[in-house]
Amino acid sequence: MSYKHNDLLAMRQSYWGDEHSERVQSEKQYFQQLLNEYQIFTEASIDDAKYFFFSLPSIIIVKGYALGFTNQLVKNMILDFVHAHKVQLSQRQIMKIKFRI
Repeated sequence: MSYKHNDLLAMRQSYWGDEHSERVQSEKQYFQQLLNEYQIFTEASIDDAKYFFFSLPSIIIVKGYALGFTNQLVKNMILDFVHAHKVQLSQRQIMKIKFRI
């Protein structure tokens, strides 16, 4: 595992483990609503939202961490990801996403 992967994994874990930030809590609810709205899951739970969050490509995590996951630019990136991977997400598949930067 590369140091970049370790740093991004730590960012994901730190974000998801944050129980005190109102912003983080509202963004977790946003993930649940998104999963329901796009019919990925019928009644998305917080565990479904966690799976989704940990499935997001690194570029979305980095931008979301910096700008907030409800920032319009980040939302657009998330929606593109959802549209491209709806079936895999609904089946909770583990995805390896490659992005060109």
